[in-house]
Amino acid sequence: MLNKALALVSTVLLLMSLGFSVLGTTPLLVLKHLQPMDARVIRQVFHYCYRMVALLALAACLGNALEDRMALSVYTGFIALWVLVLHRWMLARMDALRTLMQAGASDAVRRFRFVHALGVLMNMALFALAIGAISQITL
Repeated sequence: MLNKALALVSTVLLLMSLGFSVLGTTPLLVLKHLQPMDARVIRQVFHYCYRMVALLALAACLGNALEDRMALSVYTGFIALWVLVLHRWMLARMDALRTLMQAGASDAVRRFRFVHALGVLMNMALFALAIGAISQITL
């Protein structure tokens, strides 16, 4: 019973956190990214969203594996792995571009906006993958 609760609750929370990351990062594209604080806020939102999603995806992977739902366990494990890679890649790019923006590089703002938009698209892809994984659940 506890395994089933872990699998169900962590999967639902995973969906909610992915939805928040999509809905939370998309409106930030409106910012001009001209102020150093804008870039810092955006970076922090991605940082905490990725941490939350990775933790919940790992919990969902474990819970679903214990419940013998291997397809869903593989999906959520892949989400966790993808988020950990994205976290490292995205934040390294954002930090490098933030430094260039503060130094006054003219191209850095455009490149930061591109990385931000790419992050939003990746979040949407993760959300779609999670919804596809949820279709594997049978109670």
